[in-house]
Amino acid sequence: MLYHLRSGKVIQCTESFSSVCDKLVKYGCFFKPHRSFLVNMDYVDTINNRQVTLRTLASIPIAQGKAKEIKQQYLAYQMEGE
Repeated sequence: MLYHLRSGKVIQCTESFSSVCDKLVKYGCFFKPHRSFLVNMDYVDTINNRQVTLRTLASIPIAQGKAKEIKQQYLAYQMEGE
C-alpha cells in the first residue's frame, strides 16, 4: 500500500487496501475510481470518461462503466462544499 501525499512524499505501509478504503471512504471526500486506487476529491483537477487527473498531474484510471458514477459523486461533493 502506497500513500502519495500532496508534498510529493510517498509512504509505504503494510495495511491492506480494503482496510484503508473502509476507513477513508467514511470521510466523504474519497472515491474509488478503480479497484487499485482511492482518490481524495479535494485534489481532483479534471475527470473524463477514462481517467481522473489530479492537481499534481498524476492520472488515475477509471474502471470501465464507472465514469458516470464517479462524475456524479464528485459533483455532489463539490455542491456540499458550496
